[in-house]
Amino acid sequence: MTGKPLDRWASTDVLAAVVDVEIAALLGRTPSKAEALLALAARRELQDRMRRHRWLAMETARKTGASWAEIAAAAGMEASAARRLYEQTLARQKAFGYAEAHRAEPGVLEL
Repeated sequence: MTGKPLDRWASTDVLAAVVDVEIAALLGRTPSKAEALLALAARRELQDRMRRHRWLAMETARKTGASWAEIAAAAGMEASAARRLYEQTLARQKAFGYAEAHRAEPGVLEL
């Protein structure tokens, strides 16, 4: 873990960097500057990971039969925005070769 950039760390290790500082604060121990900065960078990394993988969670929900309205409610957004986010992200994934060209939105057609 040490020496590697945060984006190469396991998610559990990144989360631990955040939680360690929070626990220290709860126990009344002031973290070091290095710990505080690492926790801040770790929060940013976790946020970036969650944003990058939100579309996969949407795809999984569609595969289980969830509607865009249900997905939008869970994601805290409008149904049209959720669907657009998913479709745009999938298009980018295809463009960069991270998703198969034939991959399509897995849910049932909604009228």
